[in-house]
Amino acid sequence: MDNYLIFTDSSADLPAHIYEEYDLRIIPMEYVVNGEVFTCHTESPDHDKHCDALFAAQKKGAEVHTSQISPYNYIDAWKPLLEAGHDILYLCMSSGLTATFDNVQIAATQLREEFPDRKLILVDTLSATQGQGILATVALMNRAAGMTIEENAAWLEEKKKYMCHRFMVGDLNYLHKGGRVSGAVAAVGTMLNIKPILIINDEGKLDVVAKARGEKAAVKMLVDGYKKEQGVPDVPKLVYIGHTSLYDKVEAVKKQVEAVVEPGTVVECINLGPIIGAHIGPSFYSVCGWGFHRKESD
Repeated sequence: MDNYLIFTDSSADLPAHIYEEYDLRIIPMEYVVNGEVFTCHTESPDHDKHCDALFAAQKKGAEVHTSQISPYNYIDAWKPLLEAGHDILYLCMSSGLTATFDNVQIAATQLREEFPDRKLILVDTLSATQGQGILATVALMNRAAGMTIEENAAWLEEKKKYMCHRFMVGDLNYLHKGGRVSGAVAAVGTMLNIKPILIINDEGKLDVVAKARGEKAAVKMLVDGYKKEQGVPDVPKLVYIGHTSLYDKVEAVKKQVEAVVEPGTVVECINLGPIIGAHIGPSFYSVCGWGFHRKESD
């Protein structure tokens, strides 16, 4: 098997047991809460505690924002590994959501010149959060099954267009802060208890595709949407359900998903990490899994 390492960044959310079963490396990202800087280590055993603290702070009106990974962060992380003879496969957060992919390309250009005999392959996942987490999980499975770094990257490039993200945002004011909706729409929607349903589209950008009146109706839209999308062949049957520390509610959502998935599908619940959570707010559910919506718009 090729001696290559698999990296993603801390915008990816995946189950804690994956870090115990596989060697997944993380490029950490930073977030700021009321002026205090934190580093997001999704592989940390304390990750859920940090998520809980972030969402609790948001409910109290905290100002939260994130920063991009700089080219220098990548160089510092990867140069010693390339010197040691490792090749690297990196799964980056969608270029449609951040300029981080531009930064890693700058770093990769420099490192490839310095280490021409090493392989450094970048994959723009066109995904984030649990969708990015599924792609990272399967990349690890592919490596364990004996795929070379080139084969693994090619598989990811082909299959990433089938990664569906559907999610509900509970507070439209966070979308307003991010420029997704106007202030007037946010105010009226909040008053009427409107819950927008969003996807990540073919370009890796956010799209509002539906609106529901109330959380119950919104969750049903998420579940029904996934039910119609599933069935992509030749992929591991994984569904990751995201939530913002809603431990007392998310198991009910999981049961709804389990009632509609194909036999053999593994369904897991995962806390939304601070990097995406900073822009979404403290009331969120997502259902991420393989589906056909990107292929249909090719």
